[in-house]
Amino acid sequence: MGYFSNGTEGMCYEEDYCSRCIHNNKDGPYCPVWTLHMLHNYDECNKPDSFLHMLIPRSNDGLVNEQCRMFVPAHGKKVKQP
Repeated sequence: MGYFSNGTEGMCYEEDYCSRCIHNNKDGPYCPVWTLHMLHNYDECNKPDSFLHMLIPRSNDGLVNEQCRMFVPAHGKKVKQP
């Protein structure tokens, strides 16, 4: 699951992916994937069977958060390539 060790890491992920996704709406309704991660990230991060692992997967080496599986580029916005 996407694990964000601090606010800066979460903000960088949000800028790289969420800000370019059709599910991103700052005025609500908010993205359910991001909301679930903000509410349950700390409690679920060490549970191998957590539903959050499906939504924002970790890289095979466990060092980075990969693109959200619900990501759909907003019209005219491309995701930043690593």
